[in-house]
Amino acid sequence: MDEFERQVVPPVSAATFAKLVEEAPDGVVISRDGIILYVNRAALALLRYDRTEELLGKSMGLFLDAASIQTMIRRIRHMQASGERMAPREYPAKRRDGSTVIAEISSIPIELDGRPAVLAFARDATERVRLRAQLEQADRLTALGVMAAGVAHEINNPLTFITLATDLLRHRLSGDDATSRGLLEDIGEGVERVAAIVRDLRVYGRYEEEPLGGVDLEAVLQGAGRIVAHELRSRIRLVRLTGSLPPVRGVARRLEQVFVNVYLNAAQAFPDDQNNGTITVRASVTDDTVDVEVSDNGSGMAPDVLARIFEPFFTMRPTGTGTGLGLFICKDILLRAGGTIRAESEVGRGTSVTVTLQRSESTAVSEVPPASTKRLCGRRILVVDDEPLIVSTIVRALGQDNVVVGETSPERAVQLALSDPPFDAIVCDMMMDGLTGVDVYEQIARERPGMEMRIVFVSGGAHTARTRAFLASVPNRCLTKPFAPEGLSSVLEQIAAG
Repeated sequence: MDEFERQVVPPVSAATFAKLVEEAPDGVVISRDGIILYVNRAALALLRYDRTEELLGKSMGLFLDAASIQTMIRRIRHMQASGERMAPREYPAKRRDGSTVIAEISSIPIELDGRPAVLAFARDATERVRLRAQLEQADRLTALGVMAAGVAHEINNPLTFITLATDLLRHRLSGDDATSRGLLEDIGEGVERVAAIVRDLRVYGRYEEEPLGGVDLEAVLQGAGRIVAHELRSRIRLVRLTGSLPPVRGVARRLEQVFVNVYLNAAQAFPDDQNNGTITVRASVTDDTVDVEVSDNGSGMAPDVLARIFEPFFTMRPTGTGTGLGLFICKDILLRAGGTIRAESEVGRGTSVTVTLQRSESTAVSEVPPASTKRLCGRRILVVDDEPLIVSTIVRALGQDNVVVGETSPERAVQLALSDPPFDAIVCDMMMDGLTGVDVYEQIARERPGMEMRIVFVSGGAHTARTRAFLASVPNRCLTKPFAPEGLSSVLEQIAAG
């Protein structure tokens, strides 16, 4: 027997045991029939009470709601009946100052003074619950991003041939057929609205980093106002008092998306029967930033709602009418551009949202490259896409003035690209069944060096890590579907002209 085993351990006195419980780091609460009999210092601190007397003899309902108490009672009864120890459970507990703490509580039935009682151990789990919620949100956003990328890719393919076909029909109509031209204009507007929704999906996917540049903020605010005009109609006035504004740093269509979302949220603050609503847009300029304040005289928000409006998946709109991602995405867009967004609100007085943007040293430029003044004509072009309708539509659009060969098999397309006479330009989809655009590029570069520089890539948006890295490493242009015929022709002419 070693020295430790030979030692005689004296029993712990009642006074010592009471002191140990009192100084324990976890909260200890003893109750009977829901009435508090004992609390230690840690329990007092957890609930932000100063003196034991403030809790002794009080009901557990002082800090636990009825649902939590009923859940606790069911669990205790189960333990009494089965003898099984149950895992700790998290309960929202109301503190003395009105705040809420998430308490992880383990309760066990005991006997005190010959009568049944409940011994509960509690610790603050608020931060752990918050971190867990963030991880769950991150998982949901990741899943949404994967889904959004796939959906965007599938929608962009039909949008591309609809866009190209609509433009082709517009050019073939006679000049006096105003009705048909009007219908085609309506179709084009509808397609652009769908394309805007798909661009939003691609933001959810977070897989494309767009280059930041100088943005005409006045044009962005005007464009956003036109987009929401149908939603405001005659019942809400949009008043812009911004004056002349300098260029800001960002991506024009992304910033337009931010202000569209802010305008629509402001519009939704008004009841349907209110016809005197006003949304006012003001701006202030410093040496480094531009603040755009969008304020409304709507119903306003309570503090607990205001605190959550930038959280993903949080929405006050009816089920099925909102995802709760709009303002979260806007915040992400602005962070990427070095900007911020904040909100102030008061129930009954309205809401004010302020967007802060960095001023740009560069002059605001259009995101659309200027079209070539020369018409694409007399060129030999290869079109490669595994979507037959896209191939046939591009062939029709460019085939009047050029020799255009369409191919839905990337393997056969490589053989065509390596044949004679050589093609002046190659239009190649990035993501196809079989070979990808990267594979096509690499095979052509290996077999016929120099020809790979004549490739213009097109993409519906579903990039992989490999394709993203590839596009960042080569000078070749990549057009995002849907694209207009003029944009494609302009790029092809630049490449063909060499």
